[in-house]
Amino acid sequence: MFLISARLFSLSQPNLFKMSGWNAYIDTMTAAAPSIKRAAIVGATDGAVWARTEDANVFKATEAELKTFVNLFQDVTAVPGKGADIEGVHYVVPRSEETLIFGKKENTGFFAAKTKSAVLIAVYEGPNEVAAQVRKAVENMQTYLANAGY
Repeated sequence: MFLISARLFSLSQPNLFKMSGWNAYIDTMTAAAPSIKRAAIVGATDGAVWARTEDANVFKATEAELKTFVNLFQDVTAVPGKGADIEGVHYVVPRSEETLIFGKKENTGFFAAKTKSAVLIAVYEGPNEVAAQVRKAVENMQTYLANAGY
């Protein structure tokens, strides 16, 4: 269970997705796994940014990159063979599942999880041991948003 002070908005109000309330979900993920350095929540169909880390840890993926990235979930079985690009970095993808993609490059990596209408992306830094904590934080938020209808 998460204690989040964000207000959820109707999917029929797309302009409200950019409101700062979504940043509470980013804050919750980064607090649960401090090795998450950058994160975003984007639309599952168009890659539009709903929330992202800012300031020194700004999530830097471009609109075109995010659109391509969310389309990877259309056939996750093909992703390990070609890898994935996020924030201008190409990651090897040793593992993908129906709603989860895990990418790795040296001491960095990402977990991306899809819900009905959103994709959560968390880029982390650190040894292999932190990956489990990051995955748990992302999957917990995925479950929370899915249960809330997103």
